[in-house]
Amino acid sequence: MSEREIASILKVSHMSVNRTMRELADMNFVNFAVVGGAHLWRVNRKSYAFKVLHKLIKEVSEAEEPLENLRETLVKNLPKALIKRVVLFGSLAKGSERPDSDIDIFIVVKNNQDKQKLEKFLDKLSNICLEVYGNRLAPYVLTEKEVSQKKRLKIISEVNKGLQVFPRT
Repeated sequence: MSEREIASILKVSHMSVNRTMRELADMNFVNFAVVGGAHLWRVNRKSYAFKVLHKLIKEVSEAEEPLENLRETLVKNLPKALIKRVVLFGSLAKGSERPDSDIDIFIVVKNNQDKQKLEKFLDKLSNICLEVYGNRLAPYVLTEKEVSQKKRLKIISEVNKGLQVFPRT
């Protein structure tokens, strides 16, 4: 593929492509040829660099999706006996999160006793989320009675647009 074709696809200057491709050539990752006036590049599939990067790309592409991993983390660390429903909502559920976004979760419990019991689990889960994902957990916990009283609130409509975590649908 020519430098200009690569530049067009990536929407960068052909000089930027040239610099980067020369660095890749120095690692023996690509081979270079001049045909007419065009600089052509081809991946060197026999190179050590290709083998290492190919293996890495394959592992990354087979890795679990971050949202699915988060869902599993939430389900694993929340006491199912206390919770009726868990929904991921906010920017994460919409796909508009930033690196510093909170992990907004909505949790429904049966009563105030269960709400109090849930506190220690949420503290542990908050630490896990911060350690694993680098984001702060922002739980919004309501009892079933509170949900029925607040069903007209905007946050409830946001939750209804969220991703159901538990029970799994």
